[in-house]
Amino acid sequence: MNPVLKWVTVAFGGIAVIALGLMVFGIVQAVSDDPLPVAGKGGQATEITQGDMSDLLKNHSKALTGGDKGAYLAPFDGSSSTLRTKQASLFANLRKVPFAVSEYQYFTIDGRAVDHYGAGASASVEVAFVHQVKGADASPVAELYRWTVEKKTSDSDLKVTAVGPSTPEIPGYGEMTNYPAPWDAYDSMAVTVKPHTVIMSDSAQAADARRYAPYIEKAATDNLAVWEAKGPKSGHTMPGFVVTLEKNRKVYKHMYRAGTGQEDDESIAEAGVSIQMPAVTAGGTKARVNVQNGGARIVMDTAESRFTRPGYASGVLEISHHELAHTMVEPLTGPDGQAQLWVIEGFAEYMAMRNAPSSAANELRGLKRYYAGSYVDPFDGKLPLSDDFHSTIDAENSAHYTLGWLAIRFIAEKYGEDKALAFVAEQYKNPKGMNAQLTKATGMGSDEFQNAWADYVRKQIS
Repeated sequence: MNPVLKWVTVAFGGIAVIALGLMVFGIVQAVSDDPLPVAGKGGQATEITQGDMSDLLKNHSKALTGGDKGAYLAPFDGSSSTLRTKQASLFANLRKVPFAVSEYQYFTIDGRAVDHYGAGASASVEVAFVHQVKGADASPVAELYRWTVEKKTSDSDLKVTAVGPSTPEIPGYGEMTNYPAPWDAYDSMAVTVKPHTVIMSDSAQAADARRYAPYIEKAATDNLAVWEAKGPKSGHTMPGFVVTLEKNRKVYKHMYRAGTGQEDDESIAEAGVSIQMPAVTAGGTKARVNVQNGGARIVMDTAESRFTRPGYASGVLEISHHELAHTMVEPLTGPDGQAQLWVIEGFAEYMAMRNAPSSAANELRGLKRYYAGSYVDPFDGKLPLSDDFHSTIDAENSAHYTLGWLAIRFIAEKYGEDKALAFVAEQYKNPKGMNAQLTKATGMGSDEFQNAWADYVRKQIS
């Protein structure tokens, strides 16, 4: 196994949880018809009202679902050919995606409106594209934009003069806006739809995406079948998966993560990522399922060796089993923060290694080499802490992934796979209940379990 590029799940720790204060009951929308900004002279005010914005976005949503390109582009300033060209591309890309829900909503933030006295009204409006990919998302989720909206006179229509990523100043929310999605990033997007996967790529990479799609779909089928057969029957899991394949590293790191700082972080070397998306409420009767994370977006780097080496099938299956495992259980996430990373990464690695004996053997050889190296201390018998998974030393990170995998495998081998999967589910729901969860799964408390697991690991690497 290549130790340099591993895979991760991006949960953003407390950020995603705190964000739910805004999102859990749906996008916060004003319901009155009070004006946003006001400008004018001589007592004649030019106003952009909340009713104006609601009407604009309602019509915009209708144009998208109805396939009316002219109506979709109508709000965008005709004097900006670049803006309209980009929005035309976005419309074409969105029309390729099998959405169960696709609508635009808005929320406002104090101080966002900008008044230009006597020059018409202008406002920066935070706009949410609320969507649910059919057969993939457990609930509607949202991508956030900022639109600059202008109204020149009291009789003028609203015009959108600029579109970019939202940067909401909401305490705890940070700058995680799930932007850009592939439909924003690509001038022309290709979409490959399988029974359990929706795979997106730049149209220029469509042939590669089609070549890899059967293996990603197989990983989806495998993971879902395991959970259906052995996983707990309570709680929601993701019914399918949304995957983006990208070989340009700069584009890969930017996908869904604009404004987080990760897109410019040279230390990020993962080969794939699963990015959780909080559930929101769509309009009308399309209420969200009662979950905190309604979806997750997987991005995989197809320039990485798993995709490019001869006999790439095993590598694509391995990384797909891992990343899809992260996504599958995201709806189980509870309100009290993130599960221990040895559980999160150990479970995903368990799913990746479950039917890959050669990869599993290679992973164990790598762990044995790591502890045999003169530059590290011998195995100390301790489960890795969550902070240990953020080491700047690639070999150390790989060792922690393997230790997490061996912990889940130990439970599955000794107590049954159903016990292991139930333990994972409970840890996602309640990260603070580790001792009780281990006792339920194995009959051992945390300390006793760690000691028994350590003996198991020593036998594997002796």
